[in-house]
Amino acid sequence: MNNWSVDAVHHSQDRRAETWRQALQQVYLSTVYDYDAEHLKGRVSYSISPQGIEFVTLSGSAQRIVGDYPLQTESLWLSVVIEGDAYLHIDDQRTELAAGTILYGATGGDTVSLEFNDDFCLLTLELPHALFYRRLLNPLSISHGTFSGESATSRLLAKLLVSVAVELEALDASTYHPVETALTELLIQALSERNAINTFKDPAHAKHFQQICHCIELRLGDSQLSLGKIAEKCHTSERYIQKIFKEAGLGFNQYLRRQRLERCKRDMASQLNAGLSLSEICFRWGFNDQAYFSRVFSAEYGVSPRAYRARQLDVQASD
Repeated sequence: MNNWSVDAVHHSQDRRAETWRQALQQVYLSTVYDYDAEHLKGRVSYSISPQGIEFVTLSGSAQRIVGDYPLQTESLWLSVVIEGDAYLHIDDQRTELAAGTILYGATGGDTVSLEFNDDFCLLTLELPHALFYRRLLNPLSISHGTFSGESATSRLLAKLLVSVAVELEALDASTYHPVETALTELLIQALSERNAINTFKDPAHAKHFQQICHCIELRLGDSQLSLGKIAEKCHTSERYIQKIFKEAGLGFNQYLRRQRLERCKRDMASQLNAGLSLSEICFRWGFNDQAYFSRVFSAEYGVSPRAYRARQLDVQASD
């Protein structure tokens, strides 16, 4: 596990604001505030679980915390205010945030910020898509929203998150496992209760959609994979698959391309694949033209494959 923490008050007054800015930048956040360096407070603690859930606790003096996730991925973020009064900003809307309300959203989506007018404590998490993607009926429809204790599931999730924030620095590899399991199960249940995400009216369609997606994912390395091949493997018609994907708000080719891009993205970020060229990685996952792969990767994530890989490997090398 990679754990670290930064406390701005341990730095000189002339370095305090810059130290805090750099610490937030490491967890894809920024701050907006009118500060007096002498009174600025800010502490951030980061840890990552064995399954890749990133936990960040933030505390500090009055300021506005802004989410700055740079890439559009299928990761999810969660945030819950532990202490302090907060106002939620999304676009031009400003809403008071009740204690225990959970914010959620897809990384790289709409800009969301929290305004604190006094001292605060906040927990944020980022969950990799592998933990929830196959379990939701239409994960790509997630943008942002809140759980405000409207169900037993969301109340339990809020209590778990508050407990995690208190005990975070005491967790180790063995104690993370039950936390990961409980957190993932509660989040998936809470999301599935939302009509905006659970889009299938017919339960049979939901089951078929998941089966088709699984069939696709087993064959991503086949550069000749097509709608016709999947229809044959799933013993159904091309028209039916197109209908199912339309009901999920997706296109077959869109889903196939994004799944391949995600696998390439994961492999490029791993030190285990540092000896592989970009072409070897993209060919491994079904792309047969590196130039095309570079174009669609850049369009999807806002950065070239080469730049993304260099950044990820540099970060790991410096840890």
